[in-house]
Amino acid sequence: MSTPATPSPTYQVDFEPIGKRIEVAPNTTLLEAAQQAGLVLASTCGGMRTCGQCRVVILSGNVSPSDPDEENILTELELQSGQRLACNTRVQGNVKVHVPTTSLITTQRLQLKGDAVELTLDSLIHTHNLEIPPPTLHDPRADLERLVAALPSTSPQTIRAEPAVVRQITTSARAYDWRLSVYLRDAEVVGVVPFDTPPVGLAIDLGTTKIAASLVDLTNGNELAVAGTLNPQIGYGEDVISRLTHVWRNPDGGHTLAAMVWETLDNLLGELTEKADVSRMQVADVCLAGNTAMTHLFLELPVRQLAMSPYVAASNAAIEVKAHEVGLTTAPGAYVHVLPCIGGFVGADHVAMILASQLDQTEQVALGIDIGTNTEIVLAKPGQKFLTSVSCASGPAFEGAHISNGMRAASGAIEAVELTTTGFHLRTIDNAPAIGLCGSGIIDAVAELRRWNLINERGRFNRHHQRVREGRQGAEFLLAPADQSGSKRDVVVTQKDINEIQLAKGAIRAGLEVLLDATDTAPEEVQEVIIAGAFGSFLKVQSALDMGLLPHLPNARYRQVGNAAIVGVRYVLLSRQARQRAQQIVSQTNYLELTTYPKFNRRFALGMLFPDLDRQ
Repeated sequence: MSTPATPSPTYQVDFEPIGKRIEVAPNTTLLEAAQQAGLVLASTCGGMRTCGQCRVVILSGNVSPSDPDEENILTELELQSGQRLACNTRVQGNVKVHVPTTSLITTQRLQLKGDAVELTLDSLIHTHNLEIPPPTLHDPRADLERLVAALPSTSPQTIRAEPAVVRQITTSARAYDWRLSVYLRDAEVVGVVPFDTPPVGLAIDLGTTKIAASLVDLTNGNELAVAGTLNPQIGYGEDVISRLTHVWRNPDGGHTLAAMVWETLDNLLGELTEKADVSRMQVADVCLAGNTAMTHLFLELPVRQLAMSPYVAASNAAIEVKAHEVGLTTAPGAYVHVLPCIGGFVGADHVAMILASQLDQTEQVALGIDIGTNTEIVLAKPGQKFLTSVSCASGPAFEGAHISNGMRAASGAIEAVELTTTGFHLRTIDNAPAIGLCGSGIIDAVAELRRWNLINERGRFNRHHQRVREGRQGAEFLLAPADQSGSKRDVVVTQKDINEIQLAKGAIRAGLEVLLDATDTAPEEVQEVIIAGAFGSFLKVQSALDMGLLPHLPNARYRQVGNAAIVGVRYVLLSRQARQRAQQIVSQTNYLELTTYPKFNRRFALGMLFPDLDRQ
């Protein structure tokens, strides 16, 4: 009797920051693994190890060593930093790889804009166009004193400037024949530029996964350019806890993660100023928001206490640092204003969302929801002094993580699904062949499976249905067969994928129900639900309702507002009043800790169930 053959081992390759994972055979090259995953790496030489374009960084795992061909292209310092050529690096264990944007042709869709309302312009930066008398033997005043004397009499009496600005004054005054535009921030000179040059500001939404930035004319509030990219810290963990753990386990971990973001932001700023045809020296003010962990990592604040009960921030207050201290090349005296946080898991991005959506000033019962790795929800009720917020640990499933064919919103990602009597209709980003599912596609797929009773209330597949088959890890549903997919592999939804979505939706649904219960708000009272964030922009609301991610609120109007956080940051950049409102939002928001709320675990368990659509 012959012995059954032992299955060949496979290893998982995790491509970051795109979030695509693939199982491959031992000794597969990383270039081949990327191709199998449907990702197109730059490689004009076709994998012959001559062009050097397919550079990646090995973050963890076992790969083959470099050889002389590779060492002729990459420097010793590059090799020591983990850089490798994907075409020459073979998989010898589970591997996590960072793919720089210069190597990855497939780009991710980012949500850079949100709904905005008019506001009164009141920037902290005041511009003075000055024609200053040059020094003479009869008038040898110092350059700074000469500039201060030329300012209008309404300016503050005591003007200061740091050494970098003084150096700029001396150089620029002579270069521009003493005709200057001076940027004044209260009583401080932050920069000088040629006469009649307007100041601009930079607004940043520093997300766990994505970064969005907006360049704004501070004289009229006009948006000059927008840009976005993925947060490079993803390579150290898709969730914030993994990144915080890296920091306290590695002496240089905090600076490493901070420096990665600083460099990325400075590159984004360069892209924006080039798009808008302005000088970096015109960037006179910067405002930034992110969740509490992101702002702490950005500022290199202590983070260990954030990951341990009772999850306390080092500071909830707004913090200002000089832009050059965090690697930004701007006007030499420019500041970065980091918006205040509400608590350990409700950060400055939530404050910015409330500000932009005007939930602090609404006259109706309204919910604001920003769905992500951490989902923040706020309830506003007229007549109540305080807003109430909760944070739900929904996990990264909606970003494609922990999903068998999950990925972020890049070319080839399934973003919409419709099941009919004749088959499945899929819509992908860029109409490219399907290679996986992004968050909106996962929600759509699960909702369709529930609508057609292909999964029951507990999320178990109907194994008797012709479209359900037995896969390597149990029951699965085929969305796109290999001959129609961009990866030449079947794209499926597995039982494990359904379970991951149930965990995420259970956390959000429980958070919503606790929030309503704690504030004594009946579902019928809610008049508006504001859905913010990149994921919320592309979410099909009906699918979220049908699969139970959102509760049935019979009188509510649903409004998707895009990236409200970047809008809120832009408001703070342009308005002193908005800056004050941000601080008031913090002081007038009650944070509700879900885990201490009675019967939260039961609500979470019930929230994992899918609704009976016939009873809704």
